[in-house]
Amino acid sequence: MRVAALLVLAAVSCKTTDASHDAGTAQASPQASAEPAPLATPLALSANASPEGGPPPVPMRGDLPLPPETPLPKDPPGYTVAIVLRLPDAPAVTVGSPVNASAIDAIRKQNEPRFEVDLTSSRMRMRLVSPGFLLPRDAEIRARDDRYGHVFLMPDLASYRVLAPGTLRSLFGERRVDVSPLSPAEVSEVGDGPVRLGYHTRRAEVQSRAGKGEIEIAKVPELGEGGALLVRAILDLMNAPPQVSVVGTDELPVHAELHWSTRGALFFEVTSITKRAEIPWQSIAVPPAGAGFTTGPLAPMAGELRVDEKQLAALHGGPMDLGPSAARVTSGPLVLVNAANTPRLAWIDGAPVAWIGDGARLELPSLPRGRYQVEWRSFLDDAGEPARSLTVPPIAQPVDAGVH
Repeated sequence: MRVAALLVLAAVSCKTTDASHDAGTAQASPQASAEPAPLATPLALSANASPEGGPPPVPMRGDLPLPPETPLPKDPPGYTVAIVLRLPDAPAVTVGSPVNASAIDAIRKQNEPRFEVDLTSSRMRMRLVSPGFLLPRDAEIRARDDRYGHVFLMPDLASYRVLAPGTLRSLFGERRVDVSPLSPAEVSEVGDGPVRLGYHTRRAEVQSRAGKGEIEIAKVPELGEGGALLVRAILDLMNAPPQVSVVGTDELPVHAELHWSTRGALFFEVTSITKRAEIPWQSIAVPPAGAGFTTGPLAPMAGELRVDEKQLAALHGGPMDLGPSAARVTSGPLVLVNAANTPRLAWIDGAPVAWIGDGARLELPSLPRGRYQVEWRSFLDDAGEPARSLTVPPIAQPVDAGVH
């Protein structure tokens, strides 16, 4: 298991009242050009037959392209499902003046990770429809019932990567296409669950080495094996084998709570289910028609701001009185430095303002003078550091904090 290094922040280049300011240019992560780890040997994945009694699904391999799909004569029916990811233990919004709680709540809502998922009886397309991920908005994950694994497409849909079973956890959590070893998982029935979106549910628990999943399952007519494809994605985040049986035909997970064995949790919540008379075959083909096969890591990124300058300035209602030494300035920039070996989200006073790549730095252009609570979390919330208080601009000198 990786050991996270200390994460460092520094307030720099204090600004006067009428000073101009520009966003800093993030430097590339020293880990960004690293080659992915060798493919792990997964558990045997071909032991179970398909739900229809035919041959078992074949595991995908990240180093091999998929054969082209034969288009269907007619676009199939299906469902479109909206899903939001939530952190039940997200950093709390700092209480008290001059913190602007309404501005922070708006940033949290804007940056909720949200999916739009198209499901047919044999195909899944999962589209990232918010900026709340480490991956680009409108990137896609696709899957098919006769193959274990997924394909990943950037927003332009020009090329695809094959994700062998055990890859989604590193893709979402670290922007890497490394394969993690799969571990056995146990499934147990818990009983009836609550009514969600008008559907009665039953509850199942999945226990793996990565954590425990509590899943609420609804019966959705004419869904076929589409719900099982969504469950496979959840299992992949748990490093659990895709052939683990959790749902049956015409069943859909409508709520899932993943509690990690290290710390933290991640909740999946279905917010709407819409029946579709037709879902365009081209949009769910695996692989997509016309897309080229590619391998290797994603393009390196040092990080990404989740807010604009106006939103940063609105975190506090105005400059805070920090004494005579800071009276000449009303705002200052903040440099975020991630010395860990995995990406981190930076939360300021409870607002997710940026993500920073491993070994990288990113500058926030300007914050009102004051004290801030800064907390670092992983995307999956399975790793993090305690909150710490930081003053902008710094009162003590020198302003370069370094590693301490």
